[in-house]
Amino acid sequence: MGGISGQWQCDGREKLKVMVLWRYNQLDPFRTALQKFEHIEVSGMSFHRAKGLEADYTILLDVSEGDYGVPSRIEDDELLNLVMPRPETFEFAEERRLFYVALTRASRGVFLLTNSREPSRYIRELSDIAGDNLRFESIDGDPLHQCPKCRVGQLVERNGRGNSRFLGCNQYPECEHTAQAH
Repeated sequence: MGGISGQWQCDGREKLKVMVLWRYNQLDPFRTALQKFEHIEVSGMSFHRAKGLEADYTILLDVSEGDYGVPSRIEDDELLNLVMPRPETFEFAEERRLFYVALTRASRGVFLLTNSREPSRYIRELSDIAGDNLRFESIDGDPLHQCPKCRVGQLVERNGRGNSRFLGCNQYPECEHTAQAH
């Protein structure tokens, strides 16, 4: 038995619990079927439904900017705004609380899946707080070289003038950080 789930099983514990979370119910990737694994118990639900629950690991889907991203840009119902005691003064306050709920469901680790061109503003904030405890990887698990300036972009090799090579942030033009290629 290899990997985390195999180690978990060798410790004599029950199945490793993994919770896959998303912002909106209509984005449910498990609508057709939930995968079954021998040593891993997988559950999937919206951020809202995860409140009060816990798993060993959580995977948060589409932590990117956009209408259905995190924070969501879809406006609240105007009727709901009429019954709220007072409007929030902090931008995306309710979205921030909801993201915090999803982020804190794991006892061992959290994986955030994002669009590398439009990562959520919350990833930048997490980078500032977590520093080196936050690791960026490709979908295959290969390490990505985090931009030291904006902390959400990755340094990628680019062509310069006269066929010279340099590293530039993939968040350009928002981040103009460059470094010499090795």
